[in-house]
Amino acid sequence: MKVLATLTAGLLVALAVQGTSTAEVAKPLGVEKPRLAPAAKNVKLRSTLPETERAIAIAFAEYGRKDVAFVSGEFGLKTFDVTDVDKPKLLDHLTKQEMALPGDDPSQRFWENEDMNVDPVRKIAFLAREVNSFGRALPGDRPTGNYIVSAVNPADLKILTFHRQNTGHTSTCINNCQYLWTAGRDRSTANEGRIFVTDIRDPANPKESPLGLDTRGIGKITHDVQVDAQGIAWVAGDNATRGYWTEGWHRDPLTGKFRKATALDPIPYAGGGVPQIDMPTRFTHNSFRPVGRTLLDGPRPTRENPPGSLLLHTEEAYSSTCKDQGRFVISSLKGTENGEGWAETPKEMKTVGVWSPDDKEGTIPGDVTCSAHYFDVQKRIVAYSWYEQGTRFLDISNPAKPIQIAYWRPDTAVSWAPYWHKGNTFVADLSRGVEIVSLTKGAYDAQDSGTNVQLVTNGPVKAQVGPGGGRERLPLVPHPDYGYACPMVAARGGDCGPGSTSCC
Repeated sequence: MKVLATLTAGLLVALAVQGTSTAEVAKPLGVEKPRLAPAAKNVKLRSTLPETERAIAIAFAEYGRKDVAFVSGEFGLKTFDVTDVDKPKLLDHLTKQEMALPGDDPSQRFWENEDMNVDPVRKIAFLAREVNSFGRALPGDRPTGNYIVSAVNPADLKILTFHRQNTGHTSTCINNCQYLWTAGRDRSTANEGRIFVTDIRDPANPKESPLGLDTRGIGKITHDVQVDAQGIAWVAGDNATRGYWTEGWHRDPLTGKFRKATALDPIPYAGGGVPQIDMPTRFTHNSFRPVGRTLLDGPRPTRENPPGSLLLHTEEAYSSTCKDQGRFVISSLKGTENGEGWAETPKEMKTVGVWSPDDKEGTIPGDVTCSAHYFDVQKRIVAYSWYEQGTRFLDISNPAKPIQIAYWRPDTAVSWAPYWHKGNTFVADLSRGVEIVSLTKGAYDAQDSGTNVQLVTNGPVKAQVGPGGGRERLPLVPHPDYGYACPMVAARGGDCGPGSTSCC
């Protein structure tokens, strides 16, 4: 498939049916499935990054006056000069063939590096490798770990080393990128979810700690780590989202003693579980705590919800729709500052607000891949990926009542992760590649007036598609290890059961 290279806002709005969403049938893999017609409101397309289909994660770094975007995906790693977002330029491509390890099939995909980090000072990129990269399947060796890539010259990417460890789902910089926290399931006989800690002060010679952090039960996983503006690292995964001090002297709520926090021996801060009525699977995918310099990005503080007391996080796990799973949840951290979230059964945080496309007009009904996935926040607006339901923009000024002020759902979209960057949103779309969009005045007017912009669905009708139309809907299938908490694109003619390579 080729990315739609140019699509003006006027064209996309023309493609959207006012008052209705449209659908038609496509037949990937010989199975009839609904086709989503394009629709948009209060969003315009600026440009696209060429040949980035199967994009998964994006990061940014400054090189003097040059603004560089790093894009990882099934194709490996690409860098682009996006100083002029209307005229992006490819700088380099670290290919799958260059990343392949002995025993890999370089013709198959690199997977997955779902949350890429780049050290903005040393200019180093970290790419996490999962068990089924390059067609690896059971029985047999399935290497996991991190590629550490020098990007001192973004037009000449070089692999410094591959650090093998017993997980490789997501990796996050800790303490100014002196350490990596890698999340996932421990692939040793322990089969537990935990955080692996790696000392990367010498990036060509990483040193892994023998001790894991935030251990969760057998068969469970840690999924991702986000560091807030106060330096607290939030670990999402099964049963809870928990925050840790990784620097400075603090009281350890589990022992009552003051001690020094480090990346290797952090101190619990706050966090816990979510009531099952609000997050049915109790699996949190990623999170964000507005505090410090990012406080103005989050909800308006109130006496009930003072600064730093709210945690925004995603539930990503669902059946075939967003009917009862896969939600955006805003929780209060109050009452979890004394280690309550570290109990055998973590204390549940109070839910302040919940949002899902399911109970809103405009969500395509039926068997459509839909779940809350990655999000980013700027000036009280959440840019949020909902897979085939596109990218939604939510005003969270009032955390108890998030409202939709704009949406972007182009033809055959599979919105994976959006990123605010210098006033625009870079959307990593698994089907279409990276699209750079911006909100129009209508979105900000809706935010100011508290108007909930909604799509309206009156049932499927014949879709009208413009340039780039006629593309097949991606056949998404469960990941063989993580299920629908990490869907993949199926190879034609195959299934995606445990140990299969057909989705790898």
